[in-house]
Amino acid sequence: MGYRPNAIARGLVNRTTMTIGLIIPDITSPFYPRVALGIEDRLLKAGYNLFLCNTSWNVARERDYLDNLIQKQVDGIIISSMTLRAEDIESYVPPEKPLIYVTSYPEGTERSYVLIDNVKGADMAVSHLLSRKRRRIAFIGSEQERHSLEDRLSGYRKALHRAGIEISEDIIVLDKFQEQSGYKIIRDLIEKGIVPDGVFAENDLIAMGVVQGVQDSGYRVPEDVAVIGFDDIPIASHPDIQLSTIHQPKYRIGTYAAEILLRQLGKEPSEREIERITLQPELIVRRST
Repeated sequence: MGYRPNAIARGLVNRTTMTIGLIIPDITSPFYPRVALGIEDRLLKAGYNLFLCNTSWNVARERDYLDNLIQKQVDGIIISSMTLRAEDIESYVPPEKPLIYVTSYPEGTERSYVLIDNVKGADMAVSHLLSRKRRRIAFIGSEQERHSLEDRLSGYRKALHRAGIEISEDIIVLDKFQEQSGYKIIRDLIEKGIVPDGVFAENDLIAMGVVQGVQDSGYRVPEDVAVIGFDDIPIASHPDIQLSTIHQPKYRIGTYAAEILLRQLGKEPSEREIERITLQPELIVRRST
């Protein structure tokens, strides 16, 4: 049998566990696993193991995971937090511990991050609907995705303002995210006599619910109501769905986050360069618009 060095013994010598913690809000989402895969693949190439923590949008669980990862002496942490403030997160993570934010970041942080330009992506989505002669464009979003929500709502408002269209607060609807949120919200709007001619949904799952809700209400997509989402999850391109959306390079986001963390490992806080990478979104036009 070949000799395999004991990882714990090696860690005592090198003061490293060769383990990185990753905290994400929803492992069941079609979005986050692709980001996690990019992180994992890059870390495995460098000889590190990944400790995956799924919070299920639970703030208390997120805090517990941060505490547990520090207790387990992981070498670094990558986190996608949609709920906690920078001071909440960084109160658990000592300055000498590398911490990278991925897909979103809290205001006030002095740590590195990798994300998409959410404001620009939302602007592109609404501008596309405007190019389709839509003027009463609803925004349907999730209260849980707080950090990205603020940016995407900002991009929505920016595009409408630039086009000289008055923003109607009655068609900006936020809800706790569930797969049926889009369906329920659009049905409720239509039943009240509020029928937008376009909908920008904060993510693709909400958008697909909107499409179904519009059709079940007797309207056509895109002839009566054009619908666009955000993320470009795999099912969005399915022949039966063909959802227009904003593409995020999910795997590349994960890879970049892992590479930043690897560059910071072994360096004193004063020696680390703060890297803030904002990737560009891409408009994907399909049948729903």
